[in-house]
Amino acid sequence: MTELFITCPEQCEELLVKELQNLKVKAVRSSFRGVFAPQTIENVYRINYGSRLATRVLWPLKHFNCKDKDSLYRASKEIPWLNYLDETKTFAIDSNVSHPNIRNSLYGAQVMKDGVCDRIREEKGARPSVDVKNPDVQLNLFIHNNRGIISLDTSGAPLYKRGWRTLSSVASIQENLAAALLMEARYKSDTILCDPFCGSGTFLIEAALLATKTPAGYFRKSWGFLLMSEHEPLLWEEIKEELNAERIPLQPGKIFGADQDREAIQICQTHLQNVGFAKEIEVVQASIARYRPRTPPTLVVTNPPFGKRLETSKEIYRQLGEFVKRSSPTKVRAWVLAPDEELVSATGLTILSSFPFYHGGLSIEAYTLGIPRT
Repeated sequence: MTELFITCPEQCEELLVKELQNLKVKAVRSSFRGVFAPQTIENVYRINYGSRLATRVLWPLKHFNCKDKDSLYRASKEIPWLNYLDETKTFAIDSNVSHPNIRNSLYGAQVMKDGVCDRIREEKGARPSVDVKNPDVQLNLFIHNNRGIISLDTSGAPLYKRGWRTLSSVASIQENLAAALLMEARYKSDTILCDPFCGSGTFLIEAALLATKTPAGYFRKSWGFLLMSEHEPLLWEEIKEELNAERIPLQPGKIFGADQDREAIQICQTHLQNVGFAKEIEVVQASIARYRPRTPPTLVVTNPPFGKRLETSKEIYRQLGEFVKRSSPTKVRAWVLAPDEELVSATGLTILSSFPFYHGGLSIEAYTLGIPRT
């Protein structure tokens, strides 16, 4: 059976396998930076709407032997594009190419674009336009050595774009990475979670979506599969209703956070209103040195700021360690993001484990910390 390829952040593959199994997706198998699942429209709906970890759900249109740019062009032109795209729509190509005769991914995308446009122009007399920022149809090209795959991106925009983020902030962690870290931290609905560097609220909101069993795609309005010839509107509505029926209320006082930046708190409060959790989740403007949560947290998950001035960053991490010690019971766990162990050591907490991943092009670790035994 032909398979979908569901992409995800590196190191999250096994988490994604378990998540998709819980979403009733069968015959899932892990690969590098993603997993395979049977190519059905029902799986497209379940994964796009329900997965917190996936980035894109790719629907293969053609597998081909790729010797050079000419074979890529021919393969691109052989696909019946009018099933997915016509001259009135815009499109973009996300490409990942490793081939001795195709010099880079951008060039591979340009060759594929020519094949797509020439096929449609021959059939309709006009060619579609490229829009890399907000295309109607998102395509994907993958070439490794002499094997190529051209796919339709059924997600459209990446799935970490949940639909609730209306304001941007510096260094916001991607939503699917935040969800992965919460899962690795064994976050549950009865956990008392605090983020003392909450920024725009990503960890707080992803925790709330987990706690309430709210589907990750609940707030999204646009999907790539809506323009597919395989799209079944009634089945799509059934899948949404099935997953939405599992939602439960959020218990007040179980999730809270702070940030010393006033603009960040205002952004966070806007986002909490967007998802309907403004009353249940308290955020305050306060530095980590002054922040005093009303309830002792059992889990601290946070992404402290760090920069070029190592001593300044070390002081922030030292203050974080003091916050954990004074605010939490002895059994508290802390999941702290940092680029290296030297910064984490400044907390004075015990490093129990670490989880590597990439964030903003940087190699980062999420360290599990505990209060040292006296």
